[in-house]
Amino acid sequence: MSNTQSLIEQLYQEEQQRIADEATFSPVDLSISAPDMAMLTTIAKRFGKDKGLFAREALGQALVDMFSALEPAERKMLAKEADELAGSIAAEIAEEQGLSELNLAGTNWVAQDKACVREEKKAEKERAKKLEKAQAMTNETTMSEAAADQDSEDEVEDDAESMMTAADPANEQTSDMNETAESQAEPAPASIFGTN
Repeated sequence: MSNTQSLIEQLYQEEQQRIADEATFSPVDLSISAPDMAMLTTIAKRFGKDKGLFAREALGQALVDMFSALEPAERKMLAKEADELAGSIAAEIAEEQGLSELNLAGTNWVAQDKACVREEKKAEKERAKKLEKAQAMTNETTMSEAAADQDSEDEVEDDAESMMTAADPANEQTSDMNETAESQAEPAPASIFGTN
C-alpha cells in the first residue's frame, strides 16, 4: 500500500471514529443570549474550532464546575442517578444506530464525585497544616515576647536596686564610717626598731 493509500485509509478511520463519537452525544435545543452567542462564536473562531463543538466542550466543563460546587451528599446521589441515566440514553442510541453496545464519551459522574472528595480532603489537610503553622508561629511570638518582658522586668529591678543604693546617702555614710573604723582598728605595723 502506498503512502497516499495509507493516508486515505487513515482518513476513513478518523471519519468512522468521529461518527461513532457523534453517536454518543444527545442533541439539545438551546437558546442563549446574543452577547453570549457572539462571545462563543468569537472564541471558537479565534481558535479555529467548530462553534457547536466548542459550545459542547464549554457546557461540559461548566457542568463539571457546577457539579463540584454541590453539597457532598447531594453530589453523590446525583452522580449515581446521572450515570444510570447516561447508561439508558446510550442503550437507546445504540438501539437506534443498530449497535450492540455504545461506549460513552464524556464524564463518569461517580468517578468525578470521588475526585471531588479527594480534592476536598486535600484542601482540608492543607488548611489544617496552615492553621497549625500559624498557631505555632503565634505561640513562638508569644513566648519571645514573654521572654523579652521578663528581661525588661529584670533590668528594671536591677536599675531600681542600683538607684536605691546610689540615692541613699545613709548607705554611703555608713560605708565611709565602716571603712574609717576598720582603718583605725587595724593595729599599726610593728616597727623594726621595737617601738610602738
